Amino acid sequence: MARRGRLSDSRYRLSYLYAAIGALLLIASFLLLYPVRHTPGFADELRIGIGANLIDLTLAVLVLQPLVLYLSRNAVRRRNRLDYRAVIRRIEAADDRVDLWKHWTGLLEAPHEERFAEAIRGALDRGVRFRIMLTDPSSPDAAERARQVAPTDAVTAIRQNIERLDSFTTGLPARHRPAFQVRISTTGPAHAFYRVDDWLSYGVFRDRRVSESSQREVRVHGDLGELALEAFENRWNGVGLRNIAEHYRMRLRLTVDDDTSEYELRYIVHDGEHWVNVNPAALPHAFHPDHRVTTPGEGVTHWTLAAASPETLDRVTALYTAKYGPGEGPVLLRLTAT
Repeated sequence: MARRGRLSDSRYRLSYLYAAIGALLLIASFLLLYPVRHTPGFADELRIGIGANLIDLTLAVLVLQPLVLYLSRNAVRRRNRLDYRAVIRRIEAADDRVDLWKHWTGLLEAPHEERFAEAIRGALDRGVRFRIMLTDPSSPDAAERARQVAPTDAVTAIRQNIERLDSFTTGLPARHRPAFQVRISTTGPAHAFYRVDDWLSYGVFRDRRVSESSQREVRVHGDLGELALEAFENRWNGVGLRNIAEHYRMRLRLTVDDDTSEYELRYIVHDGEHWVNVNPAALPHAFHPDHRVTTPGEGVTHWTLAAASPETLDRVTALYTAKYGPGEGPVLLRLTAT
């Protein structure tokens, strides 16, 4: 609201300035013409001059100005590579919003990560809002992108991006966390998307090339910018997105007889089914033949835990490693609705 107030005051000041300039021009014109009003043909010359100026003004207002505005609004600047330093400089000067939609971004890698984090902290102090959307490294879209850019290890890059964002978010003051939102999507982006205030740069995904190698810079409020922004907004407000905490763990309540315990367990999704790692905390309950599982919240809430065939287990273990990285062997069981 404060920013809108500043913009309104600025527009009013500009209006007063333009009105004052117009009045000064009229007074100057009168003072220049008044002494020569008795010159022969003065009236005819004055009418011709005013008529010609009116025609020029009409052409400028009705034809030239809309054309210039349209070309400016839809201007596209093509670049062979995204300049991360330039993006960070824009964030350092931002005063409204920063949006980012990628599988993963080099802003969260060396040598840009530290300065990027500093730019975010400074922008948050000024009231700038951030929305960052990355891809789930265990999703099919992440695997497909890894295939496209091989030998670049895209899955590891995505996982490390999310880990660094998790660490950064944890270190933010509580007052800044609502303005810094991160969501993880199982669906990859249609194109790379970097937006800072009214500036937007998007890149096309291609085989064997990262999206930063082919960028188009446009205005957010131009036709192309509005299309790209609409795609971002639709996905940001779509289904299946999780914040980082929900991305990493899900809460389960396991009951055996009258003994109930709650756990925050790591998990992955495979073919629409959830697989949880019950090692080590939930092991005493998970393998009891009379266990019951509930997931407080939406949808079906009553489950049992079932083991997998060796073939399926190999696949879900690989997805688990893609999401959480290598480590001690998980014990993965499938949530089956009852």
